[in-house]
Amino acid sequence: MMRTMGAAKHARAFLGASLRFREYTIAQRAIHLSHYRATAKHRHFSTEPSAEDFLACPDFAIVDSTLREGEQFATAEFTPQDRLYIAKILDRMGVDYIEMVNPMAGKQAIRDCESVAKLGLKAKLVVHTRCHMSDVRAAVNTGIDGINMYMATSKILSQHSHGKGIEVIIQMAEEVVKYVQSHDLEVRFSCEDSFRSDMSDCMAIYKAMDKLGVDRVGVADTVGIATPKQVRHVIGSVRSAIKPTTGIEFHTHNDTGCCIANALEALEAGATHIDTCVLGIGERNGITPLGGFLARMYTMNKGLVKKKYDLEALRHLEKYVAQRAHVAIPFNNYVTGSCAFTHKAGVHSKAVMQNPAAYEVIDPADFGVERRIELAHRLTGWNAMKQRCQDLGVQISDDKLKIATVMIKDLSDERTIGLEDLDKILLSLCSKREPETAFISWGKHESHDAHEHKAEYYRQQTLSAIEGALADPEDDKRPTATYQFFGHLFDKAILNRILDLAVDSPVDFKVLKLDVPNNNLERSRAIIQVIGDETDIELLRQKYEALLLTLDKVAETTFEELDLKQDEAAN
Repeated sequence: MMRTMGAAKHARAFLGASLRFREYTIAQRAIHLSHYRATAKHRHFSTEPSAEDFLACPDFAIVDSTLREGEQFATAEFTPQDRLYIAKILDRMGVDYIEMVNPMAGKQAIRDCESVAKLGLKAKLVVHTRCHMSDVRAAVNTGIDGINMYMATSKILSQHSHGKGIEVIIQMAEEVVKYVQSHDLEVRFSCEDSFRSDMSDCMAIYKAMDKLGVDRVGVADTVGIATPKQVRHVIGSVRSAIKPTTGIEFHTHNDTGCCIANALEALEAGATHIDTCVLGIGERNGITPLGGFLARMYTMNKGLVKKKYDLEALRHLEKYVAQRAHVAIPFNNYVTGSCAFTHKAGVHSKAVMQNPAAYEVIDPADFGVERRIELAHRLTGWNAMKQRCQDLGVQISDDKLKIATVMIKDLSDERTIGLEDLDKILLSLCSKREPETAFISWGKHESHDAHEHKAEYYRQQTLSAIEGALADPEDDKRPTATYQFFGHLFDKAILNRILDLAVDSPVDFKVLKLDVPNNNLERSRAIIQVIGDETDIELLRQKYEALLLTLDKVAETTFEELDLKQDEAAN
């Protein structure tokens, strides 16, 4: 009976919150629709934001947690000096808050808080603690500006940590919150694992904290389970249940790839603060990446974001953190990835050269990075080649350049052509002048024979330029070895394991041959060449032998080293 009454109570509380949220979202949608129609002509790619545009971007503050959540990343190993430097660059960028590790973690954590606090940063310094008086007492004396406390509220987490009910959580929080407030510090209380918690429990806690006068309540998607729609619902419900002056801090993990979308949904539903980390590092797959979040908000109000944040500091900060966390910046990283502003297709390249906004929603110059247009490949167009000629300050006729483009495209299918090689070809073509008597024309229109004569002449010039530019390339003088694997390579994923060993090794490698028969019962053959240090090559060879030895009973595969020079001489 008691259990039924309790369930009914929770259902009524949840229904009430849902109705309030529905009323809130209907009103918000009406406002957004009205604004959408009123600002339609200003929305896309405007160079100067209008007054209406500022309304489209919700106000927000960034709580960067690189020195707290980021410390929990698998390979992060920050030194005290790293923490000071990262804090300075974060402050230079303009983040509003910097979150530090709980001082109860150890003596060094206390020293780190004190050292960063003494820097006199513009950003407020907050410490992440449990809702324990001992944690908070250790933190308030370090010179920080606020306490970000939390307590698990989901059934699965609370039973493995404190094991306390909602009433007890509220009582404990009341004591700790008042203690923090007595020291004139900001205080935030967060329900850990909010999206797997009973909504009515969270609402009861948030209302109680709001009555106490906390600066912010925290909503945490601790395991990255929330969808954007769920975030909008929960944040909207919390917003309608607490005072408009009380902030809402949103913390979301990226386990399912929704963190940036969820952060934006949270802001639009009424959140005021977003937790971020440089490169998104953190526990497991990390949290909302600082760069990605700024890029998202930049597209909503470029002028506001540029005014508030030093975007050009992002690239250096990410490089530094990547080095100290022992990771590489992904090629597709937001804004600073090596391919973020790289254009390859001919149609794309032509459009971007005429107007970058055609295929770029972000101006790379605002973030201190450069645009790159890939040229020497089979998808390039002659317009891209023409632009490169202009960059080099050389003049080549359109007819000649079109023929050269076709030949360079064909060559790129056979070998990689670097930008330096391409420049040599273009410079060589420019130097090849056309004899005055090279072509014969009759009247105003060029005859078919004259046209073919000219085309062939340009082809020969281009061939000569290519041969001259690519002649006598420096051979790789490093030691090489060539290995042949023969057997049922696709059984037990043997080929995958062979290639994995090469990828994980310091050597460079390429697959020279891969014969895959139509009949699965027949054997396959793979020939792999490795280039590198002799010691590394030998170590890889030993690993191959050990791998095939372990697979001997489950899949028959032979392994031998080939002498390519001897085989070529025999052929």
